[in-house]
Amino acid sequence: MSDGPHRSLPMRKPWRTVAELADTPAFTVEEMVPEMLNALSNDWREEVSTELQSGLKALVARADRFQLFPEQRRQALDQLARTAAGMPLALALVECANRAMAAGHAGDDAFTETVRSALALRVTRGTRQTEEHYLRKTEAPRANNVRARFEQAANACDFATLARRLTGAESGPTTIRPVKKDGLDDGVQL
Repeated sequence: MSDGPHRSLPMRKPWRTVAELADTPAFTVEEMVPEMLNALSNDWREEVSTELQSGLKALVARADRFQLFPEQRRQALDQLARTAAGMPLALALVECANRAMAAGHAGDDAFTETVRSALALRVTRGTRQTEEHYLRKTEAPRANNVRARFEQAANACDFATLARRLTGAESGPTTIRPVKKDGLDDGVQL
């Protein structure tokens, strides 16, 4: 007997935890949100180097310089993308920075929005990957339910605050610990 499809999910442990919560109706969407934010923070620490972060921040800060010479922007981004090879969140960050600069956005706010967009893309990717895995391992209604709960949790997440904290624009914890329920009255909500 299996412990559930989340055990064999080819993702990092924090994402498997989110999948387990999404698959278990006893957990609310509100209980999934801190775990999803933790999974994103973990991906950020694992994939986004300080070199990549500072390089992109510097490029986005002076993005107006690249309006006349977009090929220079592309060369600088390609160089940073090489350092992000094999890391999906880092590559999404580079692509989001490219889009922001192409749209003419510049400065610290543009970089924070770039990070927010990359985090949202990572959640979308995680949702699709989890749904596909559940479709292979279980039946379609269960996979659809997991996807719907992932999407509800993603809609409840504050990616902008997490982006500001990850980039150092705002102080605060980047890892959110879920509230531990250890009392008799802390069981499943009715």
